[in-house]
Amino acid sequence: MTKTCLLASVAAFCLPAAAHAQDTPPERWTPADIIVTGERQTYRADEASVSRTPVPLIETPQSIQVLTRAFLRDQELNTLDEALRNVSGVVPTLPSEAVLANPIVRGFEAEIFTDGLIGYGDTAVIDPASLWNAERVEVAKGPTSTLFGGGTGAPLGGLINIVSKTANDRRALSVRVRAGSFDEYSAAGDVNVPLSSTLAVRLVGEVQTNGDYIDAVEVDRTLIAPSVRFAPSDGTEIVARLTHTRVEQLEYSGLPAQFRDDPRVVRNRFTGAVDAPRTTIDNLTYQLELSQRLADGLTLNARLRRYESAFDERATTPFVGFFPCGAASLLNETSCPQVSARLPADVGEWTGDVSLTGEFRTGRIEHVVLAGVQADRTDYDAAIGFTVFSPFPFDYAGPARVTGFTEPVLNQFITNRYKTNAAYLQDQLTIGPVHLLASIRFSELRLEEVAGGAGTNRSYNEWDPRIGASLDLAEGVSLFAGYATGSRLTIFFTGAEPPVPERSESFEGGIKFGLSRLGLSGTIAAYRIDRSNVATPDPNTFGSSVQVGRQRSEGIEADLIFEPTPAFSLLASYAYTDARVARDNAIPAGSRLPRVPEHSGRLAARYRIQDGGLKGLELGAGITASSGAVMTLPNGAKTDGYAVVDALASYRLGRARIGLRIDNLLNESYFIPYQYLAQDVVRPGNPRSAFVTLGFDL
Repeated sequence: MTKTCLLASVAAFCLPAAAHAQDTPPERWTPADIIVTGERQTYRADEASVSRTPVPLIETPQSIQVLTRAFLRDQELNTLDEALRNVSGVVPTLPSEAVLANPIVRGFEAEIFTDGLIGYGDTAVIDPASLWNAERVEVAKGPTSTLFGGGTGAPLGGLINIVSKTANDRRALSVRVRAGSFDEYSAAGDVNVPLSSTLAVRLVGEVQTNGDYIDAVEVDRTLIAPSVRFAPSDGTEIVARLTHTRVEQLEYSGLPAQFRDDPRVVRNRFTGAVDAPRTTIDNLTYQLELSQRLADGLTLNARLRRYESAFDERATTPFVGFFPCGAASLLNETSCPQVSARLPADVGEWTGDVSLTGEFRTGRIEHVVLAGVQADRTDYDAAIGFTVFSPFPFDYAGPARVTGFTEPVLNQFITNRYKTNAAYLQDQLTIGPVHLLASIRFSELRLEEVAGGAGTNRSYNEWDPRIGASLDLAEGVSLFAGYATGSRLTIFFTGAEPPVPERSESFEGGIKFGLSRLGLSGTIAAYRIDRSNVATPDPNTFGSSVQVGRQRSEGIEADLIFEPTPAFSLLASYAYTDARVARDNAIPAGSRLPRVPEHSGRLAARYRIQDGGLKGLELGAGITASSGAVMTLPNGAKTDGYAVVDALASYRLGRARIGLRIDNLLNESYFIPYQYLAQDVVRPGNPRSAFVTLGFDL
């Protein structure tokens, strides 16, 4: 779909819309009612759809953080990585890394879900093109295998769930235009039209084009997301949604860490051939959701999704495993041999989940029981090509852009089939001030390597329990502790023996706040996660692996929101993360895990003028800080720590709103680890940049 068509569709759909009104969430939500539409004036969230039940977060023995729509709007956040920097213990995937890496939560890779269902899971290609269609972002920390799965399996470190905007019964229209540094321009529309008392439709769309701090990079993004809601009777709701996103960008392969402090090297130069075709990511999902109240306290929920993804990655990159840089490669000291690479892939996935939620009492005990089944079938077809035998020299200190992309011959083909069948049961009990959770999941995970692998064709049966408890110390304050395990398939394994699923085991405990009178909410927690069956090189067979590796992550996290008055909001997050190799054949024990800083945190404050001549003016500021992190295993180069300041301002006049965001206000110069083929490469942080947003709610 072209940009012109998308904008025309949004405009045409907007014509019937009239006055904007704030949406009202249902009094008692179910997993099918997870969309809270409209603009909220608080950053606090008392419930989360990722918990799968209506039990409040303060009674749930797990760290779950929610970024509400109000926070996403106030911070002028545009992409998922920008949002995730506000949550402790999370290392986001940059948009340019999406084909190669997942976000990291608590030291280990996490996976991105949308509306409670996974999209494949081995890379972050399902990362949304923008946050315009996100009602909120939820992060559940620790293993989540008990209630979630599909694709390659449930994440071992955590889960990131994007809750989408959905049709509702309030007529509304929102439009937004945005412009800023690096030639960024975007236009977006969101219109909701109730066609009758039982039927509503909504269309969300956006087009965006921008450059990048990295020279020569251009990015185009499109989003279109229609949804339909049908509620024929009280207690019945059917939602159908379609989401299509497309991203096109010249792919950046990073700057070799050895050149980052070299004064001869321009830090933002594109480090490859500028004539490479752009990498493309196309995602298309169709989803159908049903919520049916069967009786008082008993609700049926069903979700079915078809996910189709096609990405075609093209790039030029150093390949230091074969061709070292500098004098070792017989080139000058600022040069590296580069190869052209291509990775096209198609993913097709069917996933479904059917569950019953029951709320009842047995004597003095209150129960919230969740029972369900899940099925997933994922087809993955890909190919790989490198021009390994015809590298070309690239001088990182050169003065001009370079061409030299050669289309590689695809010579390795990969076809994998993944299947998941699972059943789960959970009971959350309340006995006075004590809240207990016990759940269990049985999963049959099947891996079939049709081509390009070791020919694995087998099923694995996994049991994943989860237990936890919380104790109300006072109104709005509770202690909690929990234990959970996780399991997921080991893919692209090169060992002589058939692979077994990776496992994780997690312990966490802490304190939660929900002090409405003080305006304080959030979580302080300590945790430990052990990951086992990690693939590591076989010392007896070249190019082969064995699953004897172990890794451990432990730390302390704090995520707090302080809103003492409607005029002031403060978000504060901090994480101490010690993520290391515990055992390995080739990597020294104690080596730090890649991309994970030991210390990281963020403060974001906002002040709103409530009356007088400046009523409607809002001012904000924030600071994001991180210690250095290594880029690879075994550990090689390490980045330095940094702290960057941002500033925000907005003004609302009637139905119009103008917002300004300035990133890196003090123009701090820094590098961050960059994931590209497990090499010691970095990306320069963006310099001072500014973005202006103009929006209307009609």
